[in-house]
Amino acid sequence: MIVLLVGCSSKTAPISGRVKFKDGSDVSVLRGYTVSFEPEEDRISGAGEIAADGRFKITTFSADDGAIPGRHRVAISPPDPPPDAPPPKPVIPQKYRDFGTSGLTAEIKSGTTNNVEFELERAP
Repeated sequence: MIVLLVGCSSKTAPISGRVKFKDGSDVSVLRGYTVSFEPEEDRISGAGEIAADGRFKITTFSADDGAIPGRHRVAISPPDPPPDAPPPKPVIPQKYRDFGTSGLTAEIKSGTTNNVEFELERAP
């Protein structure tokens, strides 16, 4: 099993990413949100959590290994609210939660660290 995981992780390319708001406002409100990458030609997706400074790294098979090379659709979703708590007011528009409506994409290339940046709108 360990050999399989090592073999699979070599199929990924590292991603160093950052999200920011188009209006330049503080991105720390996105801490804990998840950035998900879904390849257009495969269904092996990767994801990473946004830090207080807006940075994230993607994990597919092992910590921070990146994503499968190729063109990806990207979605960003909030963390689950605590049990018995009402959902918090949205920080970003609902469209970002779905690969089909987010409008976010990335081309991941093998053999290099891929640096991606996404500029997001704030929720109204």
